[in-house]
Amino acid sequence: MRLGCAVAVVAALGAVVLAGVALWVGSRLVHEPEVTAAPGSSEDAARGQQKIFDIARGGVGRRRGGPHAVVLSEAELNGFLSQNLVEVAKMPITVRAVRLAGDGIAEFKALVALRDVLSASPIASLVPSAWLERQVWLHLTARANLEVGATRTQRRYLRFDVQRFAIGRQPLPRFFRWLLPSPGLQGLLRWRMPDSVESITIESGTVAIKTSS
Repeated sequence: MRLGCAVAVVAALGAVVLAGVALWVGSRLVHEPEVTAAPGSSEDAARGQQKIFDIARGGVGRRRGGPHAVVLSEAELNGFLSQNLVEVAKMPITVRAVRLAGDGIAEFKALVALRDVLSASPIASLVPSAWLERQVWLHLTARANLEVGATRTQRRYLRFDVQRFAIGRQPLPRFFRWLLPSPGLQGLLRWRMPDSVESITIESGTVAIKTSS
């Protein structure tokens, strides 16, 4: 076989392999990840919403004079977030499951358009436009931490430090997260908290929010 023919064969095989890898990765982006969590019913959503609204209003209706803890179950949190997370994240997103693993760890999956994940990222220009319109699964595992300022007048935020990030069933390397500066995605990982919130503790199946008087 001549050298030119050999090079052509190798190039063709390489193209086939790259195409196969691209198709494999692309299919994994749209496959639903497995997250086992308590589903939230409409009753759970109503209870969760009422508890969160009470916290936001400074504990209206409770006895004043000391700290107070509000405990939300995994089902209540799932019910509330499925109806309200679009406003929190400031981008179109549909939460399908949240698992409270304990020790401060939360895991969730949600459906979001790939264009919103890649918003403001240089990677977006490399992705076919048809792919950008696809709904993909966002799968995160993160540790929750409450950012508390030195004074009561400073704002408080619930920050999620990502430990595992995947789109669909395709895990992304840690350095890849720096290429995803989407404002909506960053907003999803840092939530404004009421000034009355003193601590947030995630245990297995529950989250306890402690507020001041």
